[in-house]
Amino acid sequence: MRSLRSIVVVMSLASLPIGLARPAFAAAGDLDTSFSGDGKLTTDFGSKQDFALGLALQADGKIVAAGVSAANGTNPKFALTRYNADGTLDTTFSGDGKVTTDFQSGNLDAANGVVAQSDGKIVAAGLVYTSQTDAKFALIRYNSDGTLDTTFSGDGKVKADFTNGADSAQGVGLLSDGRIVAAGIADSGATNAKFAVAMFTADGDLDTSFSGDGKVTTDFGSNWDGALGVTVQADDKIVAAGESGFFGSNPKFAVARYNTDGSLDTSFSADGKVNADLSSKEDYALDVAMTSDGRVVAAGIASADGSNPTFGLARFATDGTLDTTFDGDGKVTTDFTSAVDYASGVAIQGDDKIVAVGASGIVGSNPKFAIARYTTAGALDTTFSGDGKSQNDITSETDSAEEVAIQADGKIVAAGGAGDTNTMFALTRWLAA
Repeated sequence: MRSLRSIVVVMSLASLPIGLARPAFAAAGDLDTSFSGDGKLTTDFGSKQDFALGLALQADGKIVAAGVSAANGTNPKFALTRYNADGTLDTTFSGDGKVTTDFQSGNLDAANGVVAQSDGKIVAAGLVYTSQTDAKFALIRYNSDGTLDTTFSGDGKVKADFTNGADSAQGVGLLSDGRIVAAGIADSGATNAKFAVAMFTADGDLDTSFSGDGKVTTDFGSNWDGALGVTVQADDKIVAAGESGFFGSNPKFAVARYNTDGSLDTSFSADGKVNADLSSKEDYALDVAMTSDGRVVAAGIASADGSNPTFGLARFATDGTLDTTFDGDGKVTTDFTSAVDYASGVAIQGDDKIVAVGASGIVGSNPKFAIARYTTAGALDTTFSGDGKSQNDITSETDSAEEVAIQADGKIVAAGGAGDTNTMFALTRWLAA
């Protein structure tokens, strides 16, 4: 039913001369022009490749993006930006809204995830290469002003080693008591890589109440397994999602749920682990989120090595079974282009609608930020951008969204990278209603 105000507006527009341009009304799925003027922004750290890989929203409405600066340079670093709600850089953060941090001079350091604590401190997690072949989980905590928090492990930085190979944290979360969990891959260069999860106390020590030494690895089979996203449930159980069976014949979505002591939660799929097959090709999840009633939503790519890779989503019931109320079988795929499309971030709105972001048209001529919104039943939500999906250009080169978050007012924020020769942090904000 229309409000009186909307009826008056329509009547007024109808009385305009036919040749006069009529104003467009903003709708769900439109870019939010109150954000940086056109709903899009880029931030450069230099002339090299900079990517935002993680995104967090502070309680005060400020937006934090984390990733890597100078990825193709000689000394890539953790890189963070903080923005005001209108998209301007927050100059109370490190003087100009940007900060970079070096773990190991001359080697690759990169943040893959970020969370904002309730006290305003910021935790970024990723990896540090200590040699050409040895990488470790790496975490940094910053004060609200962008300085390193020296109450965290003495200098604001901490590393955790699982193997003598390349270990990397791919996501980070917070427990209700302030402990920090990071999930990723143990020995990612090996054919038998494993899910890796580490728990840290609030002061940066490995938490020995978690699996005895603060670290746990999980094997799904004899091939490559890796956690690529993590979330923490309301009851503090930890859910990690990624891929199992890479190097095998049919890699799948993989999800594991852990108790707070580091043990696998056997109330989830009987052994704490579950796979989901979205195609006959390679499928893997890149992010994971929780609905209000505790169901697990994993998002990533379906048929990654096939002829037409697509967004892939799977929803699991609280017991780890595929939720058949979601598109009939618990799984859904969404195509944007005939090239490569993938979902790399997922978030749940207050009404439990699911928002997935990623990239469309990779390997094509002009890859774009891509977003899709789904109803709770798993259908594309046609109230969003007309058909439930949208593609947005940041540059005329390669643009890809990597993470997504929902603001308190419902607006949708995504962060990623834009451009080819001089890739920059890129953010967009869409209207949700």
